[in-house]
Amino acid sequence: MLKIVTFAVRGFLLLFGAVVLGLSVTLAKQQEVGSPPSETSFGTFCGAFGLLISLIGLTALWIDKIPEIVVIGGDGLASALYLAGGIALTIALKPVTSCTAGDDLNRFHRAQNKLLTGGCQEVANHNVCPGFTDEGQLSSRCQRVQADYVFQYLAFIFGISIVALTFFIRKRGGTSAAYV
Repeated sequence: MLKIVTFAVRGFLLLFGAVVLGLSVTLAKQQEVGSPPSETSFGTFCGAFGLLISLIGLTALWIDKIPEIVVIGGDGLASALYLAGGIALTIALKPVTSCTAGDDLNRFHRAQNKLLTGGCQEVANHNVCPGFTDEGQLSSRCQRVQADYVFQYLAFIFGISIVALTFFIRKRGGTSAAYV
């Protein structure tokens, strides 16, 4: 029973890692001016690292040669990275209170946010964001950023749960890597 639960949680972690990686890469590829923001690049790293750790964890379900401490350490590190990435995106998107609100203040905040505009540059002491100016594109990118950090928070929760599940199994005497 615990092996099925572990397999399901690891499957969700694999899915969340792929979604985070896909969303972050999509946001980075749409960068119009300069390099992608560090929050987007870090999200890409988190997704790729989480995907790798999830694959190692799934492999450890059938191969006993992978040390349990390696899998637990990887899960803990991936969880911490997901939490850090989610917090970074949340803080960067904080001035934007709504992705779809039509009032002037929200439209202004969306048009000036570095994650949403595709890049900004300073021209004559003014911040100019020539990337995405269409309200529909800004709203769509805003929702992608929100989905990115939501999946990072979900991956953090599932990552912590797999670490707790592993310790629970270990405490009950199931020290085999087949349950990690």
